[in-house]
Amino acid sequence: MFEQMNEQFKTAMKPMTDLASLNMNTMQSLAEKQSELYSTMMSESMNYVEQVSGKKDLMAVAETQKAYLETMQEKMSETAKSSYSIMSEAQQKAGEMFKGVSESMTSSFSAATKK
Repeated sequence: MFEQMNEQFKTAMKPMTDLASLNMNTMQSLAEKQSELYSTMMSESMNYVEQVSGKKDLMAVAETQKAYLETMQEKMSETAKSSYSIMSEAQQKAGEMFKGVSESMTSSFSAATKK
């Protein structure tokens, strides 16, 4: 009897554990993207400082700064698009999970009421 209750509990909690797993994987992917962005920004910033420190001409400094800002904008945009894609995929999977749970519950309730 205890085993049967345990199995019913596992079955009932499966959607929640699946959702928690999805959330954990999504957060891990987003953290990796943010870490990558931070690393790139630090690297590019150090490179920029090195390049600017050797320039004496104002136009050369302006060109270096323009290239640096364009690189940063591109990397941030790329990270934002990637993060949005990760979140959209997770949202779609969560929706499919809830739809499956809803259909399962509906069929279970229908079967129970027919008895």
